[in-house]
Order: sequence, then structure tokens, then C-alpha cells
Amino acid sequence: MSNRTLGLMMGAVALLIVAVAVVFVLVLSGGDGDDGGDTPARPASDSADRDDAADDRDAASDERDEPDDGDRTTGGICGENRLVTFGDDPATVFDPIQVGDASTAEYTAEIFGGLVTLNLDLEVVPDIAERWEITDGGRVYTFFLRNDVVFHNGRRVTAEDVKYSLERAADPANFSPTVLDYLGDIVGVRDKFNGRADDISGVQVVDEYTLRIELTEPISYFLQQLTYTVAYVVDREQIEDDPNNWTRRPNGTGPFRVKTFRPLEEIVLIPNDRYHLGPPRVDEVVFSLSGGSLSTRFQNDEIHVALVPAVELAGVLSGESELSEFYRPVPQLSFFYLGFNVNEPPFDDPLVRQAFAHAINREAINEVLFFDAALVADGILPPTLPGYSEAISTYPYDPERAAELLAQSRYADDMPRIVLTFSGGGGDPPDNLQAYQQQWREALGVEVEIEAIEWSAYLRELRRGTFQMYSAGWIADYPDPENFLGKLFSGSSRLNHTGYASERVDALLDEAATLGDQEARYRLYHEAEQIIIDDAPIIPTFWTISHYLVRECVQNWVDPGTIVPKYRYIEIDTSGE
Repeated sequence: MSNRTLGLMMGAVALLIVAVAVVFVLVLSGGDGDDGGDTPARPASDSADRDDAADDRDAASDERDEPDDGDRTTGGICGENRLVTFGDDPATVFDPIQVGDASTAEYTAEIFGGLVTLNLDLEVVPDIAERWEITDGGRVYTFFLRNDVVFHNGRRVTAEDVKYSLERAADPANFSPTVLDYLGDIVGVRDKFNGRADDISGVQVVDEYTLRIELTEPISYFLQQLTYTVAYVVDREQIEDDPNNWTRRPNGTGPFRVKTFRPLEEIVLIPNDRYHLGPPRVDEVVFSLSGGSLSTRFQNDEIHVALVPAVELAGVLSGESELSEFYRPVPQLSFFYLGFNVNEPPFDDPLVRQAFAHAINREAINEVLFFDAALVADGILPPTLPGYSEAISTYPYDPERAAELLAQSRYADDMPRIVLTFSGGGGDPPDNLQAYQQQWREALGVEVEIEAIEWSAYLRELRRGTFQMYSAGWIADYPDPENFLGKLFSGSSRLNHTGYASERVDALLDEAATLGDQEARYRLYHEAEQIIIDDAPIIPTFWTISHYLVRECVQNWVDPGTIVPKYRYIEIDTSGE
């Protein structure tokens, strides 16, 4: 999420931005620039919608109507048929083509929908399309739409709405940061994005409820890419009637509608009773965006689901804590990493990158700072991802080897200033970054400065490739190795923020993309992953485990490890039994 860092980013996407603790993440995805065409794209943060995001969000934050007392039963928070959970303030407005962080993606996935979606088992299943046919050796997809799908306002969705939404995503005037990476395999998307065409030639309306999509070549994960937010269907009439304000109350097709958005306070979603896959079972979902310790709020009966910070985990799991019975750990399809700009000194020398990797003791950091709340990453692909391999060899803590590598590098006697950038506010840097800083100083004799910049500026500069070194991560948009290796390390990917390029890696990724044999694909991805690790454009640091507290009255609660529409399944047992 396209971090699905994360946080998810979605990948769905996403990059995970390391903040205060490993379990608190923001996730982003997205890129900048074009793919070599003659009409360069500006960063998504320069678009009109995103420039006005703060005003748009403030205008959307009208007071929430509190339910009448008679609408609630007694029994504390479990006596109400609503879910109160946690959330992060979204980085953008609720426009699917502008989503670049996991927080916004989580809300957007509940408000909108696309041709297909992921279920809780991360399988591609029908959404607006009830079925599809794949022909011409995997190059042509014909989608047959349901005839009972409506927008929130009741207007029926047709194939023209899908075509409009895909073409809007590729419109260069909208500066979508993700369209080329998720829809760029469709014939004509790049031509439209680069101003060479007025429409997408590979998207054709066959009839009112049939749409044909033609690809430039067979892509084994194309359906998975269609589950990302950039492929969601939007209401053309709403956008054209109110182009500056439509994101305040988006007229989507998803299971929920926006009732309230108070920035930095709360987001309230209410059911879409017309939802074609069955309406949600709770009266509302409240995302609390502030309010102090989630564990304390959970203990005070203020919230149904809480995310436990690493520093509080030992207390929660102790025999003396009554919270331990509510504890649920969930491995995530995500990882944290330190990224290098491989085109800027000193990280244009792979020996320097390898030295930095050997110099950090991730096991000690996980034990001392994270209380073993994470998993030390022995590769890029997380263990719960299909295609994961235990055979990947990474960089163990070896300060002597680190010093040797640095001494062999071009910068042994002329080390330039080094700045590590992360997303954050004032105050001291996160403890883990300070630990890396100290270990580099001790093992390499190198002083690394740590710089914090505001979230939106971080996103903008990351996409521009201006950071020398940065702290980030990635959460899967869909469960396939391509979503990690292709999106982050392909030489042509707009989500490749390190500038890394390898002809061999690109060849392996291209071959894997077209294979139908999954085991053969995985072998190619394993080879590509090992080459990437050896070249060290990043240092994988940790795979993520999210640590939750979930009340017993919350039924059907699942965290699939990435972002999918999931709140419609939840029920609250208000019986008190």
C-alpha cells in the first residue's frame, strides 16, 4: 500500500513510515514523473485536490449527530451496535486516484469499489463485475457487470462509469501517483497519461454491462492490480457537478458512506443500505484519530479495538494484566527498511551500502527497543506472503566486516555529509533511528544526521527522489511478490525511490510477470530478491506484527495483513452474554 508502510501502501496500497514504534505506522505508495513520454507529470501533491486538502477536510468536519439514548442499549461500549476503533488522519482527500498512504486507503476501500476486490483470505473475488473471461492468451479481459450495483445515491453503475473512472485515473491533469504502476499494462494508459491520446484505447464498452480491457502483454497479477484504489469506480455526475468539493461526501459504491470527518479527531462511516454484496451489520464505524493511549482507552471501555504499542506490550501480556485475554497478534504483509539513493554519494558505492547494512544490530534493537514485538527481516518478502523463501541470505550484524567494506570503498578517506530523513514532527528522533546512528558511529566511525520532515513534504520529496537516505517501509497492496519486488525495485517503476536499476533483476521480473506457473514465478522472484539484497539499495530491518486488543463482543473481526474492505463483516454482540 503501497505502505499496502504501509504503512500499506495499499500498496493497498503502501510504504510504512517508521514513527515512534514499530507497530505505529503510516503507509504510502505512489510516484512522480512520467515513464519517458513527452508530457511529464507533476507530483500528486501538486494537484488541485491535494493542494486544497486541508480546506476540503475542514469543510467536511461538521458535527456528528449523536444517536438518541433510546437507540442504545446498556452494557458499556459493547451495548452499542457500532464499532469504535483506531485510525490515522488520512494524508489525502478521499479520491481513489490520489491515495498514497494506508490510512487513506483503509477508508477509501470502505467507501468505493472496483470491478474486483480481495476477500478476507486475500483472494480476488467479484465486486462490480459478477464474472470475467480471459482470452487471447491472457491479453484480453472481458468483465460482465452486475446490473444491481448502484452508487450511494441510487444511480445505477454501468460500463461507461468504469471506463470514465479508468480514464480519469490516467488523465495527466489529475496527476495520479499510482496509475502507471497499477494500470500501466492496459493498452493506451501510458499514451493518455503522457498526453498522446484523449482516451484509453484498450478499454472498450461492449454494452451497458460489459467492458473489455486489453493488455500490452499477459500479466499474471492483473486482476490483483485492479483491486487497488486507483481502479475504483467514481461518480462522474458528482465530480462534474462539484469538482472542488465532491470528496467531502464521495458518492461511491462501497459498503459505507462518510457521515463525519473531523481532522485529527474522528471519521464516522455509516452503512450503505444499497450495497450489492450485502449491507454492513453495524450502525456505524467510528475511527478515533486522537485521544491518548489506545490501551488505556480500551481498559476504560471507550474503544472496541486497540493497537498496542511495543512499549506497552510486556505489560499487556503480564499475568497481572486483565488485558491479556483480549490480545491478538497478527503478522502483516509488510516490512520496514532503510533506503539509499544509489545515485548520490556515498551510496552510489555498493560497498558503502553493504557496510551500513552489516553495522546495525537489528536483533538487539528488536529486543531492547521493540520488546521482541517485531520480526527481524531476513529478506524483503514477509514470511506470510505466498512466494516467501527462507533461503534468502542477508546481512548479519558484523561490525568488523562492515569496517572492512567501508575501508575498501571509494569514500574510505572522503566521506561526505550523510542525512537520514524520516517523517515526523519535533522532538528527538525515534529510538530505533538513534540506535542505528550510534551503531554506524561505533562500527564505521561515520556520523549520520537525522532529519525529520512533515508527512506531506516527506511524501513529495520521496517521490522526487531527493533523499540521500530515508526510513520507510512497504505494505502489500495484494499478496504477490511482484507487489514488493516489482514496485520497489524495477528500473521502470515510479515507486522505485532509491534509483536502483539492474538489467538482470528487470529481466527476471519481466519473465515472472507473464508466467502462469506459480512455482516457476516464485523461483524467478527468489533469484531477483537475492540479487537486490546483494546490491543493497535498501537494508530490510523488520517484518511487522500488529498487536491488537479486541473485545469479545466484536464478532468476525479479521486483520488480513493488508488493506481490504472488512468492516461490513463485523457484528457487535450487544446481548451482554
